[in-house]
Amino acid sequence: MYLMELIIKVVRIKARDLIILLINTLVIIMFYYLLFEDSEVIYPLMLSAFVILVYFVIEVIKYKSFQEKLEDSKRSPSYTNSNLSSNEEEVLEAISTIHNEYLNRLHTLNQEIRNRENLFSQWIHNMKTSITVIDLACEHSILSKGNDRYIEDIKEENSNLKKNLEECLNILRLDDFSRDYITTSCNLRELVNSVVSSKKRDFIYKGVFPKVDIDDNISVYTDKKWGSYMLSQIISNSIKYSDANKNNKVEILAINHNNDVELLIIDYGIGIAKEDLPRIFDPFFTGNNGRKERNSSGIGLYMVKIIAEKLGHEIKIESEIGIRTVVKIKFKNEGII
Repeated sequence: MYLMELIIKVVRIKARDLIILLINTLVIIMFYYLLFEDSEVIYPLMLSAFVILVYFVIEVIKYKSFQEKLEDSKRSPSYTNSNLSSNEEEVLEAISTIHNEYLNRLHTLNQEIRNRENLFSQWIHNMKTSITVIDLACEHSILSKGNDRYIEDIKEENSNLKKNLEECLNILRLDDFSRDYITTSCNLRELVNSVVSSKKRDFIYKGVFPKVDIDDNISVYTDKKWGSYMLSQIISNSIKYSDANKNNKVEILAINHNNDVELLIIDYGIGIAKEDLPRIFDPFFTGNNGRKERNSSGIGLYMVKIIAEKLGHEIKIESEIGIRTVVKIKFKNEGII
């Protein structure tokens, strides 16, 4: 705390005492002036000023000491000091009591949330078991009876249900993110190619194809699992909203800067409305495009934004309606290896 701020605070706190001392000084001066002829008022004035100054300095020192004790109590709720006055002791005891109650309530709340998440997680896993059984039953029915439009619809909806449950599990895992990621140097081209390979069927069904233009030697600093998840969500959106009739490519390229690597994922599809761009990372926001696409949940980009921030990446989306959408991700540059 700066000295001037300290002095101003003490003046405010002790304003009443200082006013009383000043009044007392004026009374003494008047007493000298009225009682004694040709009396010297400078002496009582200097004496009173000295007393006020000494009192004020002592109060400033005491207040500074109290502030230091308060700071110590913030770091240690069970703080004790033998040099406490009765008022200071009451204040610090109240702080300690409030802090302990807060910790107890916080611990109880965290335990309740943890128990609820465990139950929710277990319920999701149970649902996934049922989904697996339904998927196997559909496969068996198709193999034994041939293609059936209704069975295919059930299988597709089953896949969507599985995807949504996976999203729920990922949201639950966000709270434990700090214990579930390891940032290492990853080859960017290999990371992108692994995600693109996993989306091979989606590319074929949509009639668009990936064009990867990334130097084989570019390496970035990220977590391989969560980095792949981010890219998977973005590339899935690029495929979903591409228009094969205009341009049958999804371009993925990297620009190597001095301090970072910028990854660009470009699709030539329907684009994103200008009014939707500021909100695309909000949870459950689907926008105009999402209302046309029944499988949109508004969770994917929200998850991408959260994960990018936690990993220290920057993500930005630019789009022009009916022309293209560009997703830019900045990774920490690990250089050319």
